[in-house]
Amino acid sequence: MVKKAPQKDYEHFRKYFAFSCVDLIILDGKSVLLTRRTRNPYKGYWHLPGSMVHKDETLQGAVKRSAKEELNLNVKIKRFVGVYESLNKFRHDISHGFIVVPSRGKIKTDYQSDDYGFFTRLPGKTLPHHKKMIRDALNSRHK
Repeated sequence: MVKKAPQKDYEHFRKYFAFSCVDLIILDGKSVLLTRRTRNPYKGYWHLPGSMVHKDETLQGAVKRSAKEELNLNVKIKRFVGVYESLNKFRHDISHGFIVVPSRGKIKTDYQSDDYGFFTRLPGKTLPHHKKMIRDALNSRHK
């Protein structure tokens, strides 16, 4: 069972500590699944689905939990892509990118996103570190 901090504690600690996160890269040919955020950081931006890693949760466990919670999908982890950093006024994230393949479920977003789509050309309002992660994932498929 994962442990989540109360909202007031999260609001306090995000000002002082970096957060370990996982991001899910779901590819369909040369297109990638993005969702549009409904909350900060980066409200209104397109991004890779993902989540913070909770205490006592492995990275792989966080990937699978995040896919189920945010997309209503069960996934298989295909490959680790790399570690990426996002520093902004709201929060400091250290993201671990994973290429995943859906194994069961139909995409349905949760409260954190109001839209989704598969993109060959990334929208202008895509998180900068996610753009790099997606490029690296697409380039590493052929190596």
